[in-house]
Amino acid sequence: MGLKKLTIPQRLSIIVTLIIVVASFLISSKIYFNSKEISALSEGCLDLDGEIAVEMTFFNLDYSFSCEK
Repeated sequence: MGLKKLTIPQRLSIIVTLIIVVASFLISSKIYFNSKEISALSEGCLDLDGEIAVEMTFFNLDYSFSCEK
């Protein structure tokens, strides 16, 4: 029994699937670490009796954080 060669559409579907999986992992990692950073910053701000202001942009997965007294 020999190995079956993949056709071009099969190869493309494998490549597209891998790209989607990798992109999903990277986006999920970015969201996870952003939430961890915001949690740590919030705790520090609350320890200083500050007021938290967070603005999040979901298009580029970015945020701005400020701690105002």
